[in-house]
Amino acid sequence: MSERPDKKQVKDLVRRAESQNARFAKALDGQKAEIAEVRRAADLFYNEKFKAELCAMSVDMLTQSKQGVRVTHLKAAGIENVYQLSQLSRMQIEAFDGIGAQGAEKIYELTQSIVENTRTKMSLRIDVDSPAKADDAIIGALYKLIVHDELRARMLPLYEANYRSSLKEITRAGKAAGAISWFFASKAEREESVLAVRTLSERLSGEYGDEGLFADYVAADEADVTECRAHFRENSAKYYATLEKYCKHLNTEEKKNAGLPEELVRKIEALTPDLSGLKATLRGYQEFGVKYAIHQKRTLLGDEMGLGKTIQAIAAMIALKAEGKHHFMVVCPASVLINWCREIKKFSDLEVTKIHGADEQSLRRWRENGDVAVTTYESISRFTLPERFSFDFLVVDEAHYVKNPEAQRTVAMKKLLEKTEGVLYMSGTPLVNRVDEMCFLVECLQPKIAERLEAVKAVSTAEQFRSELSGVYLRRVREDVLKELPDLIEKEQWCELSGEEGSIYRDAVASGNLMAIRQVSWQVDDISKSSKAMRLFEICESAREQGRKVIVFSFFRNTLDKVHALLGERCSETISGDISPAKRQEIVDKFNAADPGAILVSQVQAGGTGLNIQAASVVVFCEPQLTPAIENQAIGRAYRMGQTRDVQVHRLLCDDTVDERILEILSNKQREFDSFADESVVGDIQMAAEQGSSWIAKMVEEEQKRLSLQKNQ
Repeated sequence: MSERPDKKQVKDLVRRAESQNARFAKALDGQKAEIAEVRRAADLFYNEKFKAELCAMSVDMLTQSKQGVRVTHLKAAGIENVYQLSQLSRMQIEAFDGIGAQGAEKIYELTQSIVENTRTKMSLRIDVDSPAKADDAIIGALYKLIVHDELRARMLPLYEANYRSSLKEITRAGKAAGAISWFFASKAEREESVLAVRTLSERLSGEYGDEGLFADYVAADEADVTECRAHFRENSAKYYATLEKYCKHLNTEEKKNAGLPEELVRKIEALTPDLSGLKATLRGYQEFGVKYAIHQKRTLLGDEMGLGKTIQAIAAMIALKAEGKHHFMVVCPASVLINWCREIKKFSDLEVTKIHGADEQSLRRWRENGDVAVTTYESISRFTLPERFSFDFLVVDEAHYVKNPEAQRTVAMKKLLEKTEGVLYMSGTPLVNRVDEMCFLVECLQPKIAERLEAVKAVSTAEQFRSELSGVYLRRVREDVLKELPDLIEKEQWCELSGEEGSIYRDAVASGNLMAIRQVSWQVDDISKSSKAMRLFEICESAREQGRKVIVFSFFRNTLDKVHALLGERCSETISGDISPAKRQEIVDKFNAADPGAILVSQVQAGGTGLNIQAASVVVFCEPQLTPAIENQAIGRAYRMGQTRDVQVHRLLCDDTVDERILEILSNKQREFDSFADESVVGDIQMAAEQGSSWIAKMVEEEQKRLSLQKNQ
């Protein structure tokens, strides 16, 4: 006969099991109330922010309409701002001295227009540097929901695997807890009860009985405002994504469809991709981007830098795998190879196979096992795939790298395109200098659309071209979809050359060497005599006082060596073209973990693409770059989703030098790009008529002429 377990121990065991079941159930059921609290806090936050915006607007704004509104009568009645005015009816406005029915109607309509325009464009940025009560309230509510959801994701499988079995064990074990129940139990029931006690004890000794989960859960409830703010700073992108997910009524995102035709939008929105394997919360515009890529099959995602193109690509692969697809490939610049591998592992359970160089063994392993191969532009020219082998989806990062039809990597890419039905080109700068380059990228993806573009591009209206392009090209810009982004403050820091700097600059111009000319001010032997260096030092000192981190970009390695000499130990190891991708990421990780005042030093083309450096909020260019794409990519390392502070961009420039001319060219190129890419329409067909180095040679000649330094013919 089975020996009866200790009655007290059995009762304690049963109570513990019942308590654990109740704790799991309560935690898992708690999400609904937490979402409701987020919505309450969000409404308060939104309303106070909206009110503050309107209060800051003087009633003088109404005079801008040129409709003859006399605000003096409003001010005489004590109405100073638009918020006060927005609380009044037509009849209340008409009751003020000097304002009749017609005037009241004008004032009321203008006020409603201002209010609606403000509501549409209002930033929903949570201020964590100088938070108001409403900022802390929404941060605290989101903190609890986010941390608890992460814990619930671990709890749910445990609960589902243990709950029903534990109920049976509790019932059976209970027979051993009571003298009468044990006395009247049969032999089989007693054996069953003893086994239940043993099994229940083992269950509670394992993961299901882990007290750590609930300790963390309770700690989130008790977190103070400092902890919540710190968590927000580190995870702000997740906070805003969660806010958007549960508070769509606050108009938290805008223009996710980038002006696509309504019929196409309806078809895309009707898709319901399975994203359960994604370890992240997508913004609304990102989810639309995933659906667009899947529905249209071969597309170019041109979202501005910092909007999360990588996570959209990963989500698309996850959705396709849920459909039964199994082989995916990512082609990217070598500088971001490691970053791609890390991001895929971080946000999914997809297996990653890194293929660098002519690594046939890794290529074979991917063909056999499936999931994601991550490789480089250089590598695709060196490995081969069997003629009959095809795969399911190709992601091409920084797709403007294959804009030249004659380049070896472009030829290799076109061979890959033949082996897959699904393709996602990604580039924040699909047009660098010419509309034709954009058209070539489209031709690689959907030749029929490219044919129509070629036929209409010279004579098309914006609407015509946008309609033709909508089936292949999707672009969103930061100000349209990330209403919470802080300000981007761009400053031109003009310096005056000293006599020594001026002499060196004249020698460089006389030589005709553009590389030497562009390094104006940095070529002095004594760095303390460089006007740009001294301004850089002041900027970095100011950043340290403000608790900010800095990224310093230059095209020239020797310029960055002098930056190191100037700023010393505060600088990171230089990120340059000869640093491996893994080492670049290591440098960035160390910088992210450093104290405020730290300085990341990088060549602009090595560190200006692919890296996420939201820890920095000050960006400095030691000299102007030659294309807007290079500068925009570099700025996008810091000014991107997840940034919580305003980003200051400083361009170090020398008065009365070639810096002025380059800046003018840069401005013109940016306008050309904006007119086409941001609105998906054709800009000036004649733009960039001077190709290659001709404009550079002309610029140098003009500078020599200006300084009377032309060489004798």
